[in-house]
Amino acid sequence: MDEVAAHVKDLPMWAAALLALVENALILVVGVGLGTAVLRLRTVVRLLPDPGRIDPLQGWLAASAVLLNTAVTVVGWKLWTLGVIRFDLDVSWRIAVDLLLLVLAMDFASYVGHALAHVRWLYPLGHRLHHRFVDARPITLFALHPGEVIGFGALWLVMLSIVPLSVWALVGYTVINLVFGIFGHLGVEPLPLRWRPSRPFAIVATPTMHAMHHLNPARNLGFYTTIWDRLFRTLDDDYDRCRRNGHSPLPSPPPLATPATP
Repeated sequence: MDEVAAHVKDLPMWAAALLALVENALILVVGVGLGTAVLRLRTVVRLLPDPGRIDPLQGWLAASAVLLNTAVTVVGWKLWTLGVIRFDLDVSWRIAVDLLLLVLAMDFASYVGHALAHVRWLYPLGHRLHHRFVDARPITLFALHPGEVIGFGALWLVMLSIVPLSVWALVGYTVINLVFGIFGHLGVEPLPLRWRPSRPFAIVATPTMHAMHHLNPARNLGFYTTIWDRLFRTLDDDYDRCRRNGHSPLPSPPPLATPATP
């Protein structure tokens, strides 16, 4: 692994950029493929209306997100070569600790950023673009305002610069972030009904949680857990009922969801 890391560090800029582009394009393809496969499961419960044909704007925004995430990745690679970002390559118990800390830290930071994005005067400047797509589909995760993509990327780089982390924890977090993001933007609940009332899912965010956020943008601002929504009282009052009861349909969304927090 040390030899691979050394080789990647010594890549010329063009090769690092090409590798970053392939990586981010692959994340998009895998994410959309995973979401499409989940939608075909017979056990899923639809929460939002079937979206029908894709809005071309979502495709353009997704392509923009891939290019901007590629740029963020290249910046991260450069910071790594300069020693600003450091990684632990060893396989040890630290992987689990780093992964847990990374998920919780990014969950809190993303909650704060998401809450700020919904402040009334900021909302129209960026995040409303994502919320125009209330008819969720796999690619909706990537249909973001370019400013949001850059903002999340900058947050990610700052987090990596603060403390050295296990590279395997970083890989694990990337997978978790993709799975939660895709599942939260499918407009369906794929988790079996018998699982949802269990205690872990009172804390771990279910796809229902983010689907409800697209119906009521002022609520359910968390990504991976319900911790911060419960703590700051932004959890939808009906979330726990909907989480437990797969046969309780959510209300139909308006054609364009625009409300934001005061």
